[in-house]
Amino acid sequence: MGKKRVVIIGAGIAGLTLAYAFERSGQFDYKIVMSNDAEDIRHGRILSTQVHFDRFLHNETRFQIADYGAVNEIKRLELRINGQRMFEGNVHARAVSQDQRLYLSSLIDGLRARGADIQKTRLDSRDLVDLANECDLIVDCTGKRGPLASFPTYEELQHLPSSPQRILTGAMFEGIDSDDVHRMGFNIIPGQGEMFEIGTISKHGPACALLLEAVPGGELDCMKGNPEPDVFVKEFLDILRGYFPTIYERINLDAFHLVDPLSYLRLAIQPKVRIPYTTVNGTLVIGCGDSVTLNDPITGQGANAASYCAGALYEILSSRADQPWDTAVGEQYWNVTKEYITKMSEWTNAMMGPPSEGFSAWLEKASKSQEGADAFVNLFFNPIQAYHAYFSIPE
Repeated sequence: MGKKRVVIIGAGIAGLTLAYAFERSGQFDYKIVMSNDAEDIRHGRILSTQVHFDRFLHNETRFQIADYGAVNEIKRLELRINGQRMFEGNVHARAVSQDQRLYLSSLIDGLRARGADIQKTRLDSRDLVDLANECDLIVDCTGKRGPLASFPTYEELQHLPSSPQRILTGAMFEGIDSDDVHRMGFNIIPGQGEMFEIGTISKHGPACALLLEAVPGGELDCMKGNPEPDVFVKEFLDILRGYFPTIYERINLDAFHLVDPLSYLRLAIQPKVRIPYTTVNGTLVIGCGDSVTLNDPITGQGANAASYCAGALYEILSSRADQPWDTAVGEQYWNVTKEYITKMSEWTNAMMGPPSEGFSAWLEKASKSQEGADAFVNLFFNPIQAYHAYFSIPE
């Protein structure tokens, strides 16, 4: 019996992690189909701002992912509410940040150098039938623009907003001074939104990534449309001046600019969880990453969840390499990842609403001791633990 054949659609975190897992094991024949190749991504618009946590980095080592260059290490997180410093917690595991354009393009180049079957073409749902006839499994890793397959919606989340709860504005700048590039800033304006400040490495060198999460219709939701770069910088600067003075006071106005004209984005995310398996013409189709689990970035889980799910899927496929790949495989994948995905989503969605009693209690503990501050910060590395902490009833 020959090797099973897999088609991966999409070259984001989920698709590339899975491709490297397949490449390392050699158990399966696979091809990866992407709408944008390495050069498109490298010279395109930023895709997000993100921090990769230790579980993500462990998968990189485990699957021997290609070298992608310098990163900025995140070692601390400072929380401010209405500009007042509440605490600073230490990160107990490794966390890094890099311009995702660098990261993804480097990984695609690395796969190509290893002889991977990479095809650049834009697919739609009508192409799934033809793909199903040539392989044993399709993995839909089409990200925020997906999915291509008709995965059923998971209806049992208790916290699932019917519309986006934040308008997202992210950018990478030069000209913001920092006394500690390894410290991430988490700034909350209750009822209005949040601002995250992350030291990162862009394709042009060190940079500061800022992510504004504005409550729709609120005071922070004052930038309209998708302005040209010079207008964007001016309007973003006005927001910093008016609402985030501790960031604004560190800006060198003569040197403040986007790292490049495409280093900003604006979007709104409608949270969604789908049951990640179906069939097309009798062939199993599995969803992995944002295509089936889409969350607001307020808890920083998107890329990390995609890596986690890709690793879990690889383990299941590897253990069943000599068995039929039918819906039982998809059901096993869902059973393995369900707790992680659903609790991460419940926690993330709730974080955009009024604070829970458990969250308020954690903040109080964090503000009173370094041990409490460290415990709070490290919840972000374990979404299941964070879920239980957030929804716990204080004693």
